[in-house]
Amino acid sequence: MRSPDLSLGIQRLGHVALTTPDPAAAAAFATEHLGFTLAGTDPDGSHLLAARGADEYALVYVPGQAPGLDHAAYVVPDAEALERAAAALQARGVAVQQEDGTVRFSTPAGHRLELITGPSTEIPVAHLAEPPALAPAPICPDHLGVGAVDFDAELAFAQDVMGMLPSNRVLAPDGTAVMTFLRFPGRLLYHQLVVASTPAPVLHHVQFTLKSLDSFYATHAALLQAGVEVQWGPLRHGPGHNVACYFQDGAGIWFEYSVEEEIILDDEHYVPRTWSIEDPHVIDEWNSGPPPEALMGPPPGVRA
Repeated sequence: MRSPDLSLGIQRLGHVALTTPDPAAAAAFATEHLGFTLAGTDPDGSHLLAARGADEYALVYVPGQAPGLDHAAYVVPDAEALERAAAALQARGVAVQQEDGTVRFSTPAGHRLELITGPSTEIPVAHLAEPPALAPAPICPDHLGVGAVDFDAELAFAQDVMGMLPSNRVLAPDGTAVMTFLRFPGRLLYHQLVVASTPAPVLHHVQFTLKSLDSFYATHAALLQAGVEVQWGPLRHGPGHNVACYFQDGAGIWFEYSVEEEIILDDEHYVPRTWSIEDPHVIDEWNSGPPPEALMGPPPGVRA
């Protein structure tokens, strides 16, 4: 088991900030079609959107030249934990910026991360939320997927610097890494980060958790009724066994709405599984159809 002193004390993902040339339009799409509410705007043109979880806002659209990840903010319980995390990052040679109760740093692939304080929960946020009366009903972001050219460096950073534990790995037919799903110790959720091997350092997808399977199907129906093109799903992933669907937001960024993610109660004795990308159950246990190539890339053995 990984030594506890490697953990930064991170509990969960608090919010995800996405860049887009038109934050107002992306925010309008999210409020009109995806189940978010506008929590506020910043002078720089950023739009802050609330979901139905514990945080004031869960999604931010930031002005930028192209759609992508501005930053992902992970939550620690209090200011003392934030200071300890900043000191631990600096001790490991990571360049850190601290201001206004935020610790900022970047992964080897250049993905910007923040540590912030927020409500401390002993169990995942969605387990605390009341069943929604309406749909769509995103509660909170529990993970995001990022791509890296140097997969090994990005994975090592997640494990050795951020203190994350692998829940599984997905390999190509030749044994090279395709994806690894990672979690924070003691936080129950199967994953809070997915690292993918990609030709460029990109944002792969942003995920939001729903309350229940009933809420999932109500949300799926509401998305379709609103004219949102659900391009993949409903399906059930092999890793994590969560039921999911995928679509693009108003900025063209891939979103995943999912529910029933696997819970890991015993980090010490959990054995990560190795999947082959050729196993049809790795992407969908229900075999409902192939994923969009724009999301997952070409099928195994097919050159891009």
